[in-house]
Amino acid sequence: MRFINQLGICLCLTARGMAADPAEAGVFVEGSAWEVVGENYHVVEGIAATSDGTIYLTDVLDDELFKCVPGLKEELLDAKTARANGLALGPGGNLFSVCMSEPRALMWNLQTGERTEIPLASPGNDLVIAGEKWLYWTWGPKNSVYVLDLQTLESRKVAEVQNANGITLSQGGRELWVGEFNAATVRGLPLLANGDLGPARAAFTVKLPENGKGLIDGMTPLKDGRALVATALGLQILASDGTALLLPNPTTQRANYVRLVTDAAGVRWIYAAYVKSVMRRRTLL
Repeated sequence: MRFINQLGICLCLTARGMAADPAEAGVFVEGSAWEVVGENYHVVEGIAATSDGTIYLTDVLDDELFKCVPGLKEELLDAKTARANGLALGPGGNLFSVCMSEPRALMWNLQTGERTEIPLASPGNDLVIAGEKWLYWTWGPKNSVYVLDLQTLESRKVAEVQNANGITLSQGGRELWVGEFNAATVRGLPLLANGDLGPARAAFTVKLPENGKGLIDGMTPLKDGRALVATALGLQILASDGTALLLPNPTTQRANYVRLVTDAAGVRWIYAAYVKSVMRRRTLL
């Protein structure tokens, strides 16, 4: 069993096993600690959450999709996902993913378990859904961003972004944010009415390790216009003025996915994937 009972066993850590770091001020609930949600994955990604706090995630290399209810054993929902990566909830409460091994998207009806396959113009890494109509996804090998019309199921390329990887919408939903995986920049691209994207700008910059590769991956917007981003150095909070707040990393692994989740009790959490494990911590964000 890879899913650890969140009401029982947990790994409670302060940053690097030390006292609270000043970088945590205003980010985490005082006295909170990181808890292990699940571990021993090959490459865990795609964290998505329903309104009751149920978590869905993918183990990419094992082609698996899991459902994780806090306090219970994880449930394997699909074992043949063609390396599905990012996850997003979309119209009708359905769960969507894009596949890295094949040019298709997958849609799961969370009520019936039924799976639908949707042909795409390209394989995909991460995705985000804008409203009821547009699904955007990235594919780094082609330095591209694509869009799927969820009504007609037609898809097309809409932008070029170097090593496009992590993707999300701005808090107001007017701009698409796309991370350049091997660099330092998150690009902002305005959303147009027909699903196209406007010219890209440099929206945010991450702190880099010595090798200069940010490994900018999953990201999520914050209410104040900043972005919470998974990177080579760990989680970073990025501001439009170019500043980046690096949060102390609770593991030796890089951060590769992050989501803000509100559970059924109204408690706010940061859920983060660290390649082999998923962890969470109570947050003020």
